Amino acid sequence: MSNQIVRVGVIGAGAVASSVHLPILTRRSDLFAVAAIADFNIAAAHLLADRFGIVNRFPSPEEMFASSLIDAVVILNSGSHAEVVVKALNSGLDVFCEKPLAYSREEMKSIEVALSTSGKKLMIGYMKTFDPAVTAAKKLIKSRPRTVDVVVLHPSGESQLATTEISVTSAPAPKELIEKFKSSDRQIQVTALGEAAADSFGSFYTDVILGSVIHELSVLRALDIHINEVDFVDRWPNDGSEKAHSIIINARTADNVRITIRWFYLDQYPLYQEEIRWVNEFEGHHIIFPSPYILRVPTKLISTKRIGLDHENTTTESYLPSFEIELAAFHTLATTGKQDADPIADGNEDLEISLKIAKGICIREGIAVGGNLKA
Repeated sequence: MSNQIVRVGVIGAGAVASSVHLPILTRRSDLFAVAAIADFNIAAAHLLADRFGIVNRFPSPEEMFASSLIDAVVILNSGSHAEVVVKALNSGLDVFCEKPLAYSREEMKSIEVALSTSGKKLMIGYMKTFDPAVTAAKKLIKSRPRTVDVVVLHPSGESQLATTEISVTSAPAPKELIEKFKSSDRQIQVTALGEAAADSFGSFYTDVILGSVIHELSVLRALDIHINEVDFVDRWPNDGSEKAHSIIINARTADNVRITIRWFYLDQYPLYQEEIRWVNEFEGHHIIFPSPYILRVPTKLISTKRIGLDHENTTTESYLPSFEIELAAFHTLATTGKQDADPIADGNEDLEISLKIAKGICIREGIAVGGNLKA
């Protein structure tokens, strides 16, 4: 690995920047120099910049890109990332983009063109695929599963962040900025889903399916489980509110591995939990993830295999945060060009599965399909 220090600019001064990425980026001064931070809510940018000793603060990504202060950008803002990714690539910067990469086919196409023409490098933030437990599972798996079951218990964001390194002082976004973001999100949701579906579950599509369930899709892909068809989707409670709902997804791969994803939003549940169970007649692998925002809490892998008439269990745990391994991999990408993943292929796979899930909701709830769902 190159010893070159990569000068990075951070876009977004929210919870994920405060609790995870900036603590790691500033601690890993052997890899990165955090040269700038940008957020449309400049007050929030100033608070994090003061906390982490970042000298340069900008009220827009474009001003940071034009500053010549950075070699690469870490995109952490909420909402759509596509426009910022395209502008960063076209500004001659390597890009780390937190998931999701895109909400619509139009966004994906614009990123693909920018990546191809810019000659720069792009990485999507699927931190769970870098978890040592997932890496160990990939090495231990010897065959194809019969079924893979995923369960997520998802409390409120406040519950997840209560014990993290998030700044105790925050700067709420101005009302006009919130309205601007809502309008932008609405346009993107209509493009992806059509008017009727955007009205019914637009925020669920962007915030839950492509905001959380996408993590499970990335881990499945890391285990060579690629969803080909979505057979059944159920979302509830379907009461027209803006609060997060729960969802069950039944799907399958091209070789008929059955996948069940059960994602439950439980506002007051005391602890985030995610479990993935991979099983066939001969072996089983059970991955148990802790809250992603609490660093230094191990993910556990329990693997089982048959030994004659008996069985053998092995357990793997690691305290090295997957976020840190992921950012070190981005440093390798920026300095050597080496990357195991294909961000365009992965981004497209996530998007197409998410659109199939959205179409399943429309079919079950009798909602007219539009936008990308028509194809």
